[in-house]
Amino acid sequence: MEQMRPIKIVIVDRNIITRKGLVAILTEIEESHEILATFANLWEVRTVFPHHIIDILILDDLAAHPTEIVCFIKQWHETQPGLSIIILSERRDPDYIRSVMRFGTASYILKSVDLYNQLLTAAKMMSAKYPFISPKALGLMSGDAVKTLEPRDKEVLQLLAQELTIKEIGVELKLTTKTVYRIRSRLKRILGIRNNEMIVDAARKKGFLSNID
Repeated sequence: MEQMRPIKIVIVDRNIITRKGLVAILTEIEESHEILATFANLWEVRTVFPHHIIDILILDDLAAHPTEIVCFIKQWHETQPGLSIIILSERRDPDYIRSVMRFGTASYILKSVDLYNQLLTAAKMMSAKYPFISPKALGLMSGDAVKTLEPRDKEVLQLLAQELTIKEIGVELKLTTKTVYRIRSRLKRILGIRNNEMIVDAARKKGFLSNID
């Protein structure tokens, strides 16, 4: 049987001691992982891409401004779709968390005493291309996201939960199919997911459906 290549990981953290600590944590993953490089600056990562395939980038967001981080995620989502990004953060801004998660290629870990276990979990999930969000970050994003739902968003979400098709929802709400697609895309952005099939399940897990009258 042909041996699978190791998962290539790059770490970005401006503190050298923290970088070494992250390397030590990641060596405990059972799967085959290789720490390709560590950097203090986010933009140094650009020097690696032309020469290596990077599977996972672990980034402490103190290494850059939030706007730069969101732009970086958007750019590499478009140019390096195979790259998964794990953000380590102390920022508790729901809009920032949602911006990080919106493309479905990033995970968000709010730093806590459980960072060790959360990082191992996120690395394993991202190796399989499944985003991870720490419970505290999810709580921040969920509580704020419910407030952002417009009346039409809530109606469409309810009907999706009833397993109606896009066309059936359009007929029920007297909306064009294009409008229903647009609302569904908005729901995915709010929920921080990529797949249409995950909308109802994600909404239930985050308590959105139970908060809709």
